[in-house]
Amino acid sequence: MHLALTLFFIAACLKAEDRKFALALIPLGIICDLDSYIGVHRATFHNLFVIFIPLIVMFILWRLHVNAIKDKYFILASLLLAFHIFLDTFYNGVFLFYPFSDKSYDIEFWLGLKETGLSALFQWTVPGKVGEINYVVTPTPSVPEIAIISGIEFVVLIFASITFFLKFQDTYSSSFLYQKLRIRK
Repeated sequence: MHLALTLFFIAACLKAEDRKFALALIPLGIICDLDSYIGVHRATFHNLFVIFIPLIVMFILWRLHVNAIKDKYFILASLLLAFHIFLDTFYNGVFLFYPFSDKSYDIEFWLGLKETGLSALFQWTVPGKVGEINYVVTPTPSVPEIAIISGIEFVVLIFASITFFLKFQDTYSSSFLYQKLRIRK
């Protein structure tokens, strides 16, 4: 789901001529999940401090007078990292202030119909038991088994991929094809 939403986010924020940077930014939407293999899952790369890394790199390049990459790409990189972390706060929680705190933050939101009528739930759980998975009491390196992609997530990923491809396709290829067809007539 993170990949699909990253593709939508990049396609919405960048112009078609930013294709190279769009492709370079894709990993930043999913890189936070590397903490499943390095360090503590939902903590090592799922904290607020990770969001500032691209901005720090931007500041260092700015101080060194290196203008090879526009600032908007670093800002978008930080937003992609923040977006990933924000989404995970809705699903089993994240350790937002790791390594300075071992408290996990989990946003619970539900809006729907019950027998009594329309009902809404919003709460910020710190710490506690979330669903069937216990991430939230103490960060540990162990990771429970979680499905990589489900049916609805697969459909969303397909639509996101199509959207991304259509946005960043080679605009010259369609005009080139049109010219070739026109010459043949």
